[in-house]
Amino acid sequence: MFEKLLRVMIVVLIYATMGYAKDIPGSKDHPMISRYQDSTIVGYDHQKYGELVLPLGKAVLKDKVQYDKEERVEGRLTRILYLAPTERSTLEIYKNYENEFQKAGFEKRFSCFGDDECGRLFHQVIWSSQRALKNSRDLPNVFSIPNDQRLMVAKLSRDEGDIYVIVYIALNAQSEPQWASKKVTILIEVLETAKMDENMVTVDAEAMSKEIQVSGHIALYGIYFDVDKADIKPESKPVLDEIAKLLDNDPSLTLYVVGHTDNTGTLQHNQNLSQKRAQSVVNFLIKEEHIDSKRLKGFGVGPLAPVASNDTEDGKAKNRRVELIKQ
Repeated sequence: MFEKLLRVMIVVLIYATMGYAKDIPGSKDHPMISRYQDSTIVGYDHQKYGELVLPLGKAVLKDKVQYDKEERVEGRLTRILYLAPTERSTLEIYKNYENEFQKAGFEKRFSCFGDDECGRLFHQVIWSSQRALKNSRDLPNVFSIPNDQRLMVAKLSRDEGDIYVIVYIALNAQSEPQWASKKVTILIEVLETAKMDENMVTVDAEAMSKEIQVSGHIALYGIYFDVDKADIKPESKPVLDEIAKLLDNDPSLTLYVVGHTDNTGTLQHNQNLSQKRAQSVVNFLIKEEHIDSKRLKGFGVGPLAPVASNDTEDGKAKNRRVELIKQ
């Protein structure tokens, strides 16, 4: 496995050191996936814990432009936007990355070329990734009308955590911005699955009771779900046991169980997901903890009641919660 990773760390084509002089401040190559020869970094972002949407189908227009099929993964996330040297084609660059990933043992999850395979509006969805880039150079004009777009989504399975990579390559055929005119841009997104730092303190039944008496509700952060699913993870049981103890200690107490999400994704999707998660908690308490069903009602409000800004990952983590509200 180590030898495979080393192959990815090898430069896709041996890059010229002169390219580094043009990189934006604070940016750097990902330690496992290097740059194409003479490319320069024009957009960069790194998050210790973030979410990446993997496109596994073409872009389609429903209530908005979105992927026909997608998967969400969480972990350490790095986004880098490169500007390739002149006279390089999207095909040549794509093939270099494809060959290196294949040698390193990556499994190709999805790939597409052009409007027919990727969808005519594919760039509008992928653009959401570019909006997250910091210290970017005049990005609004890049990819606004791309030509010859190519995409590859790949996965490397490891015992210490899987790695997901998105490579999106397109030619900027416009005359603006001048520094990117007639050049190929390369968006690399790398997510390394990792457990989020648990900074939220798990509260016991007594603490829950006191907070509900004072404010009428309490936010809980120790109930975990699979990404984009309503399945409760086993490590949630300590908190669920404390909720059951809270209800056992006060037989007159009835609760609304309310699911909350951050603002990633569509409003309708998040509302549906939070409703399902809240109901999963209710169902668990009824079936596994033997709580009377008349004492619990589940609701989902999605991102409509944030307790922090969704502009940061820490804020998003605070917004993803389950609340108990006294009826």
